[in-house]
Amino acid sequence: MAASYILLLSALLALASSPTMARDPGALQDFCVADNTSDVFVNGLACKDPKLVMAEDFFFSGLDEPRNTTNKVGSNVTLLNASRIPGLNTLGISMARLDFAPYGLNPPHVHPRATEILTVLEGSLYVGFVTSNPDNRLFAKVLTEGDVFVFPQGLVHFQFNHGTRNAVALAALSSQNPGVITIANAVFGSKPAISDDVLAQAFQVDDNTRSTKLLSLLPSPRKDMAASYVLLLAALLALASSPTMARDPGALQDFCVADNTSDVFVNGFVCKDPKLVKAEDFFFSGLDEPRDTTNKVGSNVTLLNASRIPGLNTLGISMARVDYAPFGLNPPHIHPRATEIQTVLEGSLYVGFVTSNPDNRLVTKVVRKGDVFVFPQGLIHFQFNLGAKPAVAVSGLSSQNPGVITIANSVFGSKPAISDDILAKAFQPTPSSSPLSLPWLLPRPWPAIPVLSRTYNTSNVFVNGFVCKDPKLVKAEDFFFSGLDEPRDTTNKVGSNVTLLNASRIPGLNTLGISMARVDYAPFGLNPPHIHPRATEIQTVLEGSLYVGFVTSNPDNRLVTKVVRKGDVFVFPQGLIHFQFNLGAKPAVAVSGLSSQNPGVITIANSVFGSKPAISDDILAKAFQVDKKIIDRIQAHF
Repeated sequence: MAASYILLLSALLALASSPTMARDPGALQDFCVADNTSDVFVNGLACKDPKLVMAEDFFFSGLDEPRNTTNKVGSNVTLLNASRIPGLNTLGISMARLDFAPYGLNPPHVHPRATEILTVLEGSLYVGFVTSNPDNRLFAKVLTEGDVFVFPQGLVHFQFNHGTRNAVALAALSSQNPGVITIANAVFGSKPAISDDVLAQAFQVDDNTRSTKLLSLLPSPRKDMAASYVLLLAALLALASSPTMARDPGALQDFCVADNTSDVFVNGFVCKDPKLVKAEDFFFSGLDEPRDTTNKVGSNVTLLNASRIPGLNTLGISMARVDYAPFGLNPPHIHPRATEIQTVLEGSLYVGFVTSNPDNRLVTKVVRKGDVFVFPQGLIHFQFNLGAKPAVAVSGLSSQNPGVITIANSVFGSKPAISDDILAKAFQPTPSSSPLSLPWLLPRPWPAIPVLSRTYNTSNVFVNGFVCKDPKLVKAEDFFFSGLDEPRDTTNKVGSNVTLLNASRIPGLNTLGISMARVDYAPFGLNPPHIHPRATEIQTVLEGSLYVGFVTSNPDNRLVTKVVRKGDVFVFPQGLIHFQFNLGAKPAVAVSGLSSQNPGVITIANSVFGSKPAISDDILAKAFQVDKKIIDRIQAHF
């Protein structure tokens, strides 16, 4: 058993050096489109100059086309990762089409960096995954059209077409580069080969058995070899993993001071030579100086990010001073990449944030000198000076480049402008509305996302996500959903319906960082401008054609749009306002993967004008620079 002990030791040592399986690095800007021509080595891919970014960088055409399955295993995987869709770089998600010949197999394999969520488009599949030591338990299920199944990150899994017809499936994966380790190839086809002695002892067979039988083993490992099998797998997975990165990429050295003179584009900044680093790289002077607040909203934000303090690069934090004139406002905005914690230095502020759909709950507080308030990442929030004297606050933000999306500027001041047809439908004008008020009128609140079924979670303990079920009680059904192929009702004001399969609908998604959605569009239906505060979305069109787009954050507020048709794929970066509109006279259908088990959704119209209780009309009138009567007329629709 010496070889097995060595394998176990290798796994333990590797895992000790990498505390948990790595997630993708968090984005440090709206996007970091991969520059596939660069010879610079970074974690992921170097960034293209943002000025050269096009809608095509977020686009792929032809995912509806059948692939060739005339090979030994009878399957073909078309993976759309950051190499195929450069805009996926840093966004933590990818997509794949799987084609199966009759009785075709996607053989047992592992994705070391991603959870997979799969739905069947045609045919039926027998699928399964095997848990890790010591249980090595097989969870298997037969899937038919519209069914959905989840394969947890790092576990051995497979899909087999047990029918006489071709089968097709679509999968989303929670990494821009999920990786794949096909077990047979890795163990028995490595270069150079793993020693026969090691394999014979690991699998408890002799050399003759290895050469005549192991190469043709069926997908399911036998009980007598399972323990050593997974030990070998654990070693491979652990050695392949890297230290955990939450949100911003984690530092891999004491510091990586930004080299602002470099013309190389990476996620964040290139590092200055450590020998040239000085104390001044970690220093800024003058944050105590009042700023000019003579502008329309009466506030001024001084952000100290990695561009202003180069030593912040890779350290995942920044700071801001906010000056408020008497009755000044920091208007409703979002930080797509950071939570904000703020303390008041002078004066008093009325502050608040709005939760995501369907509640759109307004949480507010009056904060005074010495008080502290937290604004969660990706939620719309504001601060308003209640007093007749100036006010000052200082904030810490959990990113070296938190980004900011001022709602009014982004929705109504994008370049080029979002179509007034789209905005009119999103904000639901009435015939009696004045032209000035038309963009502001709102639909009814977005349909509620189903709450967690008590069947799946009977705990009254509140945790981040959900409490775990006893592993002994877990069933294949916990990773399963049936019926995603069924059309949904789109008879509502906006003409669309989103069926979100998150951890509330598929309990096995809990902790796995991914979800899936089907979106149905009536003719000329709209999925109105909205934000996913916790996820990037990658979407493919199954039927019809859509006009889609997203708006970058301040100060550019650039609108990136594209017409996508059946088989096309488009990416919507985390935290950015985006929409989809059905251009045609026939219904359209799309399927999306999202890089969170609970991506959240903030429909802009509902959140700003339909919060509970309502945001003050004084604040909204000042934020949007219109008369209060217009705001009152809008809010009266609720």
